[in-house]
Amino acid sequence: FGIHNDVVILGFLSNEELRHFYAACEVFVFPSFYEGFGFPILEAFNCGAAVITSNVSSCPELAGTAALTIDPNDIQQMKDSIITVLNDLELRENLKARGLKRAGEFSFQRTAEETLKVYEEVYNGC
Repeated sequence: FGIHNDVVILGFLSNEELRHFYAACEVFVFPSFYEGFGFPILEAFNCGAAVITSNVSSCPELAGTAALTIDPNDIQQMKDSIITVLNDLELRENLKARGLKRAGEFSFQRTAEETLKVYEEVYNGC
């Protein structure tokens, strides 16, 4: 693809370094083929990054309307989406704002409370 001189494999990053990269990027691209949950999407949202992710597995459900979704097998679509987000400041800022809002919908406290409700419903139904 002619980008090998522009790609750097960083290896392990500390949480602080990772937050810095998420916050500094123009767009975070996560073309995963399978994710059980997709923590990198949520991490990027939480750091204010515009996100492009896969339209497969758990990615679209997690992203909601806060990210552009692409077919991870379609390199042209991925390229076009990246160019669109980089060239459209209004779209990029909108994705960032929606991502921050979406990230706020997830917390361990909320997950625990909702899980407890399910257990209570099952218990009370017996």
